[in-house]
Amino acid sequence: MARSAAKSQKPAAEPPLGRKDWIEAAITMLAEDNVEALRVDTLAEKLGVTKGSFYWHFEGREDLLFAVLDEWRLRMTSQIQSLILDRSGTPWERVERLLRIAISARPDVPGGPFETTLRDWARRDAKVASVVRDVDAERVRFLHQLYREAGLDGSDVEYFAELHMAFVIGTRITVDPADRDEINRRRRIGAALLLPRERAKKP
Repeated sequence: MARSAAKSQKPAAEPPLGRKDWIEAAITMLAEDNVEALRVDTLAEKLGVTKGSFYWHFEGREDLLFAVLDEWRLRMTSQIQSLILDRSGTPWERVERLLRIAISARPDVPGGPFETTLRDWARRDAKVASVVRDVDAERVRFLHQLYREAGLDGSDVEYFAELHMAFVIGTRITVDPADRDEINRRRRIGAALLLPRERAKKP
């Protein structure tokens, strides 16, 4: 009797997708393709839901795209700064940690495929370009802080911050994220260029 009653019960429904789920799915898709390829019906198909779920959270495709842009801004500024500063270590270890995060196989890190897609979008949209410039400026300010805390001063702070940005973005454009050996080689090059005081202390 109890067994038959149990059989008749319907399985618990899966929780509905939230706004964050759609944003994360869009980030994954944008790391693999361009902005023009992002379509609501394609995204819904990948998530295994109807488009009705999407319109519960967003007014339309453009609303999703700018929510994704806001998420990128947050990750590249306050979130990554907290990740670097909230952990113990020397100032040079913090610079090295930031370098290792950026030069990794992940698609959503600084300079990664997701960011490359957004930068391409910024070439054709003034609003997006403004956000990208603001984020870049904040990232450079954070690098200035890290290098000052590590003991650099004067123009060295500016030079190393700009070099760090250029090296990370250039590396991500030219390296296959699946090539672990090359990623590790670029990390060694980055350490030699961007951690000079730390390197000088090593025997």
